[in-house]
Amino acid sequence: MTVHLENPDWGMVLPQLIVLALAIVVSLLDAFLPREKHFTVITGVSLVGFGAAIVALLTQKGETGETFHGLFRLDGLSIFMNLVILIAAVLTVLISASYVEYLDSKMGTGEFYTLVTFAVLGAMLTASAGDMIMIYVGIELSSVATYILTAFAKRRGTSLEGGLKYFMLGLFASAILLYGMAWIYGSTASTGLDAINASLTATLSGEDANAGMLFGLLLVIVGLGFKLAAVPFHFWTPDAYDGAPTPVTGFMSVVPKAAAVAAMVRMMVQGLDALSDDWTIVLAVLAFVTMLFGNVVAISQRDVKRMLAYSSIAHTGYMLAGLAAVQVVDGVANERSVSSVLYYLISYAFMNIGAFAVIVWVQHRGQGTGLDDFSGLASRSPLPALAMTIFLVSLMGIPPTIGFYGKYYVIVALLDANMLWLAISIVVASAISAYFYLRVVAVMYFQEKAADDTDRTVVPSTLLNVGILVMVVGVLALGLFSGPIINLANDWTNLFSIAASAAGQ
Repeated sequence: MTVHLENPDWGMVLPQLIVLALAIVVSLLDAFLPREKHFTVITGVSLVGFGAAIVALLTQKGETGETFHGLFRLDGLSIFMNLVILIAAVLTVLISASYVEYLDSKMGTGEFYTLVTFAVLGAMLTASAGDMIMIYVGIELSSVATYILTAFAKRRGTSLEGGLKYFMLGLFASAILLYGMAWIYGSTASTGLDAINASLTATLSGEDANAGMLFGLLLVIVGLGFKLAAVPFHFWTPDAYDGAPTPVTGFMSVVPKAAAVAAMVRMMVQGLDALSDDWTIVLAVLAFVTMLFGNVVAISQRDVKRMLAYSSIAHTGYMLAGLAAVQVVDGVANERSVSSVLYYLISYAFMNIGAFAVIVWVQHRGQGTGLDDFSGLASRSPLPALAMTIFLVSLMGIPPTIGFYGKYYVIVALLDANMLWLAISIVVASAISAYFYLRVVAVMYFQEKAADDTDRTVVPSTLLNVGILVMVVGVLALGLFSGPIINLANDWTNLFSIAASAAGQ
């Protein structure tokens, strides 16, 4: 028997290859470069590498296709999600450089950026997956690197504790996800998402799904729910976010979440759209519980990092609400649903990493992450206080920031899907969040710093200041000029074009 092997299209995977090459280069620089040059050279190489990947990605806009026997897909979803992941990577480098070098110098600059790069690579592979195997491999590559980053400040017990909890619960979640995929494979005899979709469409044809298929669907939702930090799979989140180095907290609040959202869209919308009547209501209930729980519990937090951890859980609820509005009927999805989630992700990247960037700035001034550490910040450092106010107002969803438009597009998608109750829930949850977001603002502007509290100053690097400025501009500009971003997000619909083309052949 003659086996014909496909010639892979390496041009489709160029951004991922650049990130892989970056990881190798950073590892070699860490091994052979003198220690005193790590901060300048490795940071610069990381920025150049991620920037080159963004340029390569943007040249692929409008293209579709698949390679490696369907394992890898290039479509509107992969381009947008990879763009969000790479932007988050660049922002992470900007806010991490001086923290790793000066505030926690024993962390190791080269090792830190190598792990960040591998986490980014895993997330990018997940976003571009056309097969359940690739989804699992990508998620695990990203997760393992993130586990290590969480515990990277090895001199602090809280960092080790958070990393251990994240790792142990992550093992169970990964096993559950893989078990669910095995059930889906057993029911459809395929791991390819398009083949699963075709098999289910042909098998169901008006009939209910079998118990094995529904069990596999439930396990996949549980496994991905952990990666998203959705309630009730969120237990690792507060301790991991609180214990991790602050730049890592900002990174892990966006990149692993983006990978999980991409996996959710690939699995549910692309592969299991025939079961949309079953999984949309599950996602809607998870969204409702997650957004309310996250916002309510955040009210009682006195540590800003921990407060933002519960806030991150709430924002997961908003994203799940957008996905719940998909309602695929006859292979046609609510187009505003996924595009609203994609827009929300890019808005979340700017405003959430921005908030953690200001915390890093405060730590450079010798302060901690407690609410009292922000007392009188506006009188001492008005610009960082203003930046933090903009980020928190955007997280709350106040116009004209990008956070407002992110929630607006999700609500519109819910109204299109006749899910008024869930749209109202977003408004109520956002109103609850105003209390703990504005409390930080009030402390910065209206509470005086304690007289015996003195700064132990480590001058923030230029990169950190530039990063905060870039995110402030992004929060305002991408909100006021949201049209091009939402148009790019709407390109996700071409993920069905490859399946349609394959079916025609």
